[in-house]
Amino acid sequence: MKKRIVTLCLLLFGALIGLQSCDDEKNITFDKLPQTARQFIGNYFPDQTVNRTRQEKDNGIVSYEVRLTDGTEIDFNAAGEWQHIDRPFGIIPDEIVPQAILNDLAGRYPEARVHEIEKELGGYEIGIGNGLELYYTTEGVFIREER
Repeated sequence: MKKRIVTLCLLLFGALIGLQSCDDEKNITFDKLPQTARQFIGNYFPDQTVNRTRQEKDNGIVSYEVRLTDGTEIDFNAAGEWQHIDRPFGIIPDEIVPQAILNDLAGRYPEARVHEIEKELGGYEIGIGNGLELYYTTEGVFIREER
């Protein structure tokens, strides 16, 4: 009986700790996004409407996720700077992709179009829609490709 009580207490304690570490996510209205994020969407995706806007808080770090009517998903940091863009049914505007990367893509994969881009520590990960993920430094120097 004593073992059962101890086990139950440990399970309850673990559940409480698990609940405290849960991410805090909530849907918000478009006007609650940082101004930088709102301007970015207006500048680069003017023909799209926002379907969903979500604020996420993970370990005290706020970020935002926006989904557009064409299926495009854009992740922003707390300052409203884009971190990840996934456009499965369209092409990411060239103005978003660093010019050095566009220049390299033109020579390395002339027919490729960028459908996904993510800022990573020290560079970018680029998805060109044929199963290839390309990695570049922050300066746009090609590092490697992966399937």
